[in-house]
Amino acid sequence: MYTAAYIFGLAEVLSAMKKNIIITGGTRGIGKSTAKMLLNDVGNNVYICSRSNDDLKTVEDEFGNSENLHTFVLDLSDKEAIKAFTDSWDQPLYGLINSAGICQTEFLSEDNPDVWESVLKVNLTAPMLLVKGLHRRIVDWGRIINISSQLGKEGRSGYSAYCASKFGLIGLTKTWAHELGVRGITVNAICPGWVATEMSLEDVARIAKKMGYSYNDYYKKICAQLELKRFTEPQEVSNLISFLLSEEASGITGRDWLMNVIWNQN
Repeated sequence: MYTAAYIFGLAEVLSAMKKNIIITGGTRGIGKSTAKMLLNDVGNNVYICSRSNDDLKTVEDEFGNSENLHTFVLDLSDKEAIKAFTDSWDQPLYGLINSAGICQTEFLSEDNPDVWESVLKVNLTAPMLLVKGLHRRIVDWGRIINISSQLGKEGRSGYSAYCASKFGLIGLTKTWAHELGVRGITVNAICPGWVATEMSLEDVARIAKKMGYSYNDYYKKICAQLELKRFTEPQEVSNLISFLLSEEASGITGRDWLMNVIWNQN
């Protein structure tokens, strides 16, 4: 059992050292916003991955080639590539943020078996393999944050693979919180509704076309049902990530945090 003196002493040590933080999906959306936010603190070494070297180069240029930014190519649909990466990681790790995700739709009346496999590989299997391979490198009182979704807590027609992956990610979050809690490592999930990311806005356009709406009309229709009557901004999700990474959140684990959601999904 950890004593209060140990806890506060360790907090001082962690404050003094640079924190290595890995963000998957760090070239777009929530992951990119979070990387930018964390780089504002010179105490962080931020590692982001993408399967596209061009996307990584674009982010490096945008962020001004910060000496605290480290990028690497990793295809999260490739189990062997993930294993090679986790086997090669030889540094203490403070935070792992599983932000990467893909969304594809398929209704029961359709037949596209690739949807299930491709979505589950990136959204669920990849985070599991990363945590399995890296948890021994995570320092005591480190952090794991998984980006789930409102659709990790309720279903939506046509989103069976996406919902299954995000429900599963919450399940892993709660399981890992129990398994890693003895070391003071916290594990939490964030479950936003609609966020103004490239992926979400592309989804709006696709659904609007399929349902016979204009883009603007369908966007307004979604906003009218959201609690804040607007899409959540990526930075707002990053703010919650920042809190969960902080020392102030050391007693919060195994939770799934909803943000600005719709309660009447079709």
